Amino acid sequence: MNTLAIHDPKFSITPTGIQFSEELSFDEWDRLGQQLAPVGKSIGFIIGDWINYGENRYGEKYQEALDRTGLAAQTLRNYAWVARRVEMSVRTDNLDFTHHQVVAKLKPDEQQHWLDMAEKHQLGKRRLQKSINFGRLATEEEVQGDPADKGVVTHLALINRLMRWWKQTTADDPVDRWDEEQRENVKRDFGRLLEIYEAL
Repeated sequence: MNTLAIHDPKFSITPTGIQFSEELSFDEWDRLGQQLAPVGKSIGFIIGDWINYGENRYGEKYQEALDRTGLAAQTLRNYAWVARRVEMSVRTDNLDFTHHQVVAKLKPDEQQHWLDMAEKHQLGKRRLQKSINFGRLATEEEVQGDPADKGVVTHLALINRLMRWWKQTTADDPVDRWDEEQRENVKRDFGRLLEIYEAL
C-alpha cells in the first residue's frame, strides 16, 4: 500500500504543511495521524533507497535528480548511507529512522541485536547510542548523567567523545592496518594531550 497517497476533500497536503478546508471529526483526525506517522518514520529510508537506486542505475546522471529535491546534500548523503548500510531485512518499522542511523555503522548481526534491544526496552536514540558505547543496556541515570548529553563541556565529556571516536575508528580500520605515516600523524596529535597529563 502506498502510504503517500492520502487524498481527502477536507484537507490538502502541501510541501509546507496541511491546510484544512473543513472540520474533521476526531476519528478522521486520528486516522490521518495513523497514515502520516509511518511516512515520517520511513521518509529517510524512502529517499535513501531512491538515491541508491538512481546511483546504481543511472550513475552520474542521478545528480540532476538530487539537485531537484531541494534537500541539503549532507541530508541526502546521510539518507543514502543509512539505507545502504541497514538492509531491508534488518529494518524495524516500530523504530524511527534515527534509531537505524545510530546502528548503521555496526555489522548486520549487531544492528539486529541493538534494534531488538531498542524495541524491547523502548530506547530513545540517546539511550540506544549510550548502550552501544557501553556494550550493554545503559540506564536512564547513565544517559542523563553524562555531561556531554547536557551540553556542558568538561574534560570528561571530551574524553568520552574521544574514546567513542577511537573505538569507532579502530573498529572500521584496525591500527595494525595503518601505514607508518598514519601512525606518526596520530601519535603527534595525541602527544598534545600528554602536555596536559604531565602538567598535573
